[in-house]
Amino acid sequence: MRKILDNESLTPDEEAQLAGAVRPAELSAEQRDTLRDRILRRVRGPSPPNTYTVRAQEGEWVRTGPLLEIKVIRRDWATNNQSMLVRLAAGAEIATHTHTQEEECVVLEGEVMIGEHVFTAGDVHVARPGAVHVGLRTRTGCVLYVRSEIPEHVPRPSR
Repeated sequence: MRKILDNESLTPDEEAQLAGAVRPAELSAEQRDTLRDRILRRVRGPSPPNTYTVRAQEGEWVRTGPLLEIKVIRRDWATNNQSMLVRLAAGAEIATHTHTQEEECVVLEGEVMIGEHVFTAGDVHVARPGAVHVGLRTRTGCVLYVRSEIPEHVPRPSR
């Protein structure tokens, strides 16, 4: 039998031989539960030092309009900056608005238009301070990741 190097793949015949030689292990309920718990502790463990993690199932989607929901990921009151996910249903529109800080928008799903400029999944749009977003809308619905200033109407924490 030949020696397999770290970066070398098995041939289809070797894969078949290996698969035929392996028998599934039958675990007791206690062993399954213990293994599952160990895996989940690693997956759900604390974030690495000086990092912040939000799991997909964490946080709350808040409806802010008939076709618009947001999920705030983080707010930094000292810099008046926030990160959030924005979910727009098909036909949703956001009124023309300006920016006093830079805003980054990444299209994660769907399609969105700012004026006649079309963005699809993977596209990134950056609006600099003073920029005007004209008539943002979506025909298909979309999910966006947005890093922006915190709007004035959002209640500030008491100091």
